[in-house]
Amino acid sequence: MDVFEAIQLRRSIRTFSARKIDRVSLERILEAGRLAPSSSNRQAWHFIVVDDPEIKKLIPGHLPIGSRRFVSWIKNAPVIVVGLYYKAVTHMLGELFGHKNHLIDLSIAMTNMVLAATELDIGTCFIGWFNEKYLKKILSIPAKYRIGLIVVMGYAEKTSNEQGIGGAKAKPRKKLGEIVSYNKYGNP
Repeated sequence: MDVFEAIQLRRSIRTFSARKIDRVSLERILEAGRLAPSSSNRQAWHFIVVDDPEIKKLIPGHLPIGSRRFVSWIKNAPVIVVGLYYKAVTHMLGELFGHKNHLIDLSIAMTNMVLAATELDIGTCFIGWFNEKYLKKILSIPAKYRIGLIVVMGYAEKTSNEQGIGGAKAKPRKKLGEIVSYNKYGNP
């Protein structure tokens, strides 16, 4: 599978089979994150791999009432990767101009992981709903780090096919002409 195929086949998977992700595959996915580019090559990130069933059960906890149902299913994923970042000096300088390079760096690394997982027929889903204070406590995260993103992953409950991972159809996307301009905004 080439990277463009992985982009086309990636889907947000929320129901997983009981099949575990083997260590070789998991390390290949994590290596894809490690190799991601970052601002001034700071690599100001850390990834916590959560595969302990008891810890996974705790992760959706302490969310506002009503939002728990949106992420309660993540405890059933074989692996949860919690993406941490810290702000290096170059990140702080970027913030003077309104840039959030620390979040961009982490997003690139975790997107690399998602695409590597897709190549291995492993389903993923990005999670932005979490209680950072609670997770920092249960995962013993040092104060210097913030949680930027969570990715859950595992083999999809349904078989993958030409429509996508887990057989999920692609959701509609805007046409290229609606989101791309050349040289100036609005120039087709």
